[in-house]
Amino acid sequence: MKTKLKLPGYKNLLLLFSLVLFIAYHPAQAIEKAKSDPSEDLNDPKVSAQVIDETGKVMQGIAVLVKGSTTGTVTDKNGFFELNLSGFNERKVTLLLMFPDYQSKEVVVTLKKLPKDMGQIKMEKE
Repeated sequence: MKTKLKLPGYKNLLLLFSLVLFIAYHPAQAIEKAKSDPSEDLNDPKVSAQVIDETGKVMQGIAVLVKGSTTGTVTDKNGFFELNLSGFNERKVTLLLMFPDYQSKEVVVTLKKLPKDMGQIKMEKE
């Protein structure tokens, strides 16, 4: 007489093992893709800068907009901003910086030379 050996958690164990393999494999694919395509880093269409006033004090909350569009951001507590310009096909775009009681400032950015750190941009009182 043959006795059938039953393993009570066999199906659950197999399911758990499959799930672990699935989860472990997908992040590895993302890391491998990032390593294999370094050109994405070189063509990152971002521009960044720090905004200061006439005395060199950093300016928080400066509105930074791409002129003629709704794309924009504001400076952080250290006066820095980073703006993604991937949606623009023009050769150059103009950034418009605005803050109450300060003169608006326009800065032209050439898209072929991105990513670009523009250093410091100085705002002047009205």
